[in-house]
Amino acid sequence: MGLRTLAPARGWRPSWDVLRHNALLVVILGLLVALIMIPVVRLIINSFIEGHPAIPDGWTLKNYATAFGMPLFYEALVTTLSLASVGTALTVVIAVLFAWLIERTDMPCRNLAWTLILIPMAIPGVLFALGWALLLSPNTGAMNVLLRDVFGWFGVEMTEGPINIYSLGGLIFLDGVRGVTTVFLMVVGAFRMMDPSLEEAARVSKAGTVATFFRVTLPALSPAILAATMYSFISSMESFEAPLAIGLPANIFVLSTLIFFTTRIQAPLDYGLAAVFGVSYMLLMVFLLIWYRRAMRNSERFSTVTGKGFRPRVISIGKWRYAALGMFVVYFLLAVVAPFCVLLWTSLLPGYRPPSLAAMGTMTLANYVEIFETDRVFEVIWNTLVLMIVASTVTMILAFMASWVIVRAPVRGRGLLDSLMFVPHAIPGIVIALALIMAFLTPPLRYTGLYGSMAVLVLGLVVAYISFGTRLMNSAIMQIQKELEQAAYVSGAGTMKTLFHITLPLLFPAFAAGWVWVAVHALRAFSIPLMLSSKNNEVFAVLLWEFWENGTASLAAGLGVLLIAALIPLTLLMRRFILQVSGQQR
Repeated sequence: MGLRTLAPARGWRPSWDVLRHNALLVVILGLLVALIMIPVVRLIINSFIEGHPAIPDGWTLKNYATAFGMPLFYEALVTTLSLASVGTALTVVIAVLFAWLIERTDMPCRNLAWTLILIPMAIPGVLFALGWALLLSPNTGAMNVLLRDVFGWFGVEMTEGPINIYSLGGLIFLDGVRGVTTVFLMVVGAFRMMDPSLEEAARVSKAGTVATFFRVTLPALSPAILAATMYSFISSMESFEAPLAIGLPANIFVLSTLIFFTTRIQAPLDYGLAAVFGVSYMLLMVFLLIWYRRAMRNSERFSTVTGKGFRPRVISIGKWRYAALGMFVVYFLLAVVAPFCVLLWTSLLPGYRPPSLAAMGTMTLANYVEIFETDRVFEVIWNTLVLMIVASTVTMILAFMASWVIVRAPVRGRGLLDSLMFVPHAIPGIVIALALIMAFLTPPLRYTGLYGSMAVLVLGLVVAYISFGTRLMNSAIMQIQKELEQAAYVSGAGTMKTLFHITLPLLFPAFAAGWVWVAVHALRAFSIPLMLSSKNNEVFAVLLWEFWENGTASLAAGLGVLLIAALIPLTLLMRRFILQVSGQQR
């Protein structure tokens, strides 16, 4: 009955009878394997092919010789590693500090801060970067203009600056602030559930709050913090939006923008060279992923998290309570308020101007009217909604079924499937898009006619987010007792009926949390839609970037404000399901 008999007790191959009774599940698992492996294999093959993928000129090693002989490749590699290292350090320090303040101290407005710290997820990375470009552009940036006026009062005259966002320092700042929410969500549960006895022992020994934090709390939670740090580093290595919007105009390349430049900007386009960059990028990320998984496997030996019913006592930080709240307010201003306000300001002007009383006299809603009068905008909105709904649904259904096999089905090779589902996390979005281009421009997928369609965008996002979906569903399925499924089998229900009538309803909070998470990220996705865009599958992010590139910053800002307005409710909804999944009611 069901997949309990998918593999016989002895031997490797399941019987044809079992395969026939579980055909749909087997097909879905085969589809997942093909979805992940075919583009990757195609990318590797094309790195040895000269010419356009659709019109190859034969096999060659020239692509590798050219790539590894380019100083720009090594400069981009060093910049990528430097940006990820320093940006991750900044992110982790901020996120861990806020997790401690919100969960463990008597900082005022902690519940409000918990909610507000999710809002940065509602601002897509490209909009965050464009907002800060408008704020800190050397000549016309709103903050720079204000700073020059302030310095002028003290007799210091400046014609530009004093801060230039178009620099490596600017990229590090954007990366460090941008990743705080994700790391916070990864470590806040550990702060909430850690064993309080260690800290109590430190206080009995007359250790102060600061000493206890650095000598007891941080070491006790080091496994969770290490996991979040490595995850943040891997995510920073994939960074694309800020390097494209801020780095490229300053001739600062990272690996992701180097691939984009090679396939979308330079003349002539060189897909073979881009494939080498993509393969190198992917191998580096796979190495980091293996390191990450080994570290996490070893870190489980040092767990200090308690069971239910325990909660560390709230720590009084006395006169520092409002200073702590002030730090959070400053972060929220930098991460949300400042970039959103400058985008809103710009969207209400005929063209960008630094804030002033004179500029306020030109404010208008004409940009929003023009956006909705644009012939393509409703098609773009429809495409975006379809992409969000279909990609989220397909990702979570596939993740649910794959996770059930990984956790429940008594078949050999489950560990291999689990590892395979984690592989896409090691493939940057820009590389996933490049691999799909290679796959759908060459036989046999070339004959499907799907290149340039919405289906390709959906496939790209499913590959990108399937790792998250399976991680989430693996944990959720482990919490469900097997007896419930076995009772359904005894009553004559098949595997698929049991999965969708028994198991899935029990897992709905986790499934819904994953669906909302994927929906938010699909709505704000940028690298994959930009690389795979055509006139038939444009989405919000692509049209926004087109407006910006064409010099119509006001239209781009208006479109960005509308996108943020759509993302904020989804982001807040995600917190509800996160709390349901964790079983914690604040």
